[in-house]
Amino acid sequence: MLIQFTCKDMGLACSFMVKAETLEEVTRKAMEHVRQNHANDFNNVVTPVEVERMERALSRSTRVVAG
Repeated sequence: MLIQFTCKDMGLACSFMVKAETLEEVTRKAMEHVRQNHANDFNNVVTPVEVERMERALSRSTRVVAG
C-alpha cells in the first residue's frame, strides 16, 4: 500500500500528487512542493511551529491507496 497526497485534497487548484511508502516521505515531498509552488497561498510557513502545523495539515490530507 502507498500513501498519497494531492494539492486538491488541500483545496488547491493544482494537479500535484505524490505517492510514497511512508507518511514522512509524502510529507517531505509535499512540503517541498508547497514551499516552491504555493508560497503565496501559505506564506506563513517559516517558523518551526508553522512548519509543524503545515505538516499536520498535510498528513490529514493524505490517504492510503493501492500500490
